[in-house]
Amino acid sequence: MGHLSIRDLQKISGEAISALPHATAIRPSDPARLRAWAEKVEALAKERDRAADDAFLREAGADLTDWSIEAVRKFKAEAKRRK
Repeated sequence: MGHLSIRDLQKISGEAISALPHATAIRPSDPARLRAWAEKVEALAKERDRAADDAFLREAGADLTDWSIEAVRKFKAEAKRRK
């Protein structure tokens, strides 16, 4: 079987997409279930050892740069000042 790009999918109807082999229906999410999941993830995150996680990621060659929106804005502002 060939492939369909997102652009291809945008051009066909929902009925045609549903008729594709192995199509999976997308259902609306359950807000209560998502909230419970987020609370569980946050609780588990509080139990983690950030230093140990960072050490493991560093050994694996991961980029540990803080790419939060705030950090990127600060980086861009500093770069602009240097010009």
